[in-house]
Amino acid sequence: MARIRLAIKFIFFFAGTFLHELAHYLFALLLGKAEGFSVLPGIEGDRFVFGSVKARARYKVLTSFIATAPLIWWTVLLLLMVHFRLIIMRGGRIPKVDFSLLLRKVRSFSSKDIFFIWLFLQMLWAGKLSVTDIKNAARGFLSVSGIVFIAAIAALVYFSKTFL
Repeated sequence: MARIRLAIKFIFFFAGTFLHELAHYLFALLLGKAEGFSVLPGIEGDRFVFGSVKARARYKVLTSFIATAPLIWWTVLLLLMVHFRLIIMRGGRIPKVDFSLLLRKVRSFSSKDIFFIWLFLQMLWAGKLSVTDIKNAARGFLSVSGIVFIAAIAALVYFSKTFL
């Protein structure tokens, strides 16, 4: 039964899994060394593994950025929603969701919209961090290079506010 559920999820979320692992891979190429890329699903213990990327980086903090790379898809999704005016952003205010546009779209729903709903779900899935991603990000930020990086950012923020 677990293999059937895995197969169904694999078919439905393959595109999102590919985007998720692609983000890890591209960030690994940019910040370190990418050593492997897979989107073949499997079962490890009691959980499904949809894909993986093996990567190394010179400084442990860089692995945090590789681990959190899939969040880029949520940024892309947000920018698309702003572009199509589903979310309205006005300088310095809280973003506003335009529900009237969504309601109009529900009333005029067509078969083409199924593709866009599927694409939206794929991008949501692609941006979701796995437990392994979260652990790797935490390890990187809590390493010596991570603490130095966080201290440097804090110092930059402090001094930029003080001297500007």
